[in-house]
Amino acid sequence: MPSPSLSQRMRTLQTKLLEIRVGSGAITLPKDIKRINLRFAPKLNGGHMGPRKFWQHELVRMKYHNPAVPMTIDRTAPQTEAATLSVHFTSPDAPQTSGSETSSPAAVTSTSIEHNIPSAAAPTERVETINMTHSTNSEILDALIRLTKAEVLEPTAEDREEMRELAEARMRSAKDAKLSAEVRARQKRERELLDQARGEVANLTA
Repeated sequence: MPSPSLSQRMRTLQTKLLEIRVGSGAITLPKDIKRINLRFAPKLNGGHMGPRKFWQHELVRMKYHNPAVPMTIDRTAPQTEAATLSVHFTSPDAPQTSGSETSSPAAVTSTSIEHNIPSAAAPTERVETINMTHSTNSEILDALIRLTKAEVLEPTAEDREEMRELAEARMRSAKDAKLSAEVRARQKRERELLDQARGEVANLTA
């Protein structure tokens, strides 16, 4: 199989970059989001498939559009425990101390996709948790957007034009590949027929 050309490699790179910028998970988080942490089990059973897909797809785009927000992954949770997404909020006008980013420990608010269970949170920071167990990656994203009031980013006109151009280039490449395969198959068949004819001539003259 022939190696991909430079234009094909460039098109592949453009496609990968576009897939990071555009799609599910392309959101901007509010300024009061301090960090995000995902915790789920290493295997898929027990409702941990959706969290893994969220990590592999949505979280990549979230990080691209929110580079200043730390996003950490913990894949050491026991298989029977809930998969969780923890969102750390910091008040924009929270007083700062020299020893830490907030003046008091973070209080926790437990939040699931189905319902919220509020608790008394400190005025400077709070942590809210989404229960991701048995949820799809799109359901997890919807819950995160509702919780954080994040802004969903739609593709720009330039993004849509680039998607159109890449789609057309892929179609042309597929047609060219099919034509090349047909040419190679015909040439192979012609060589086989020629070799067969030469063998028959050799047998007649032997």
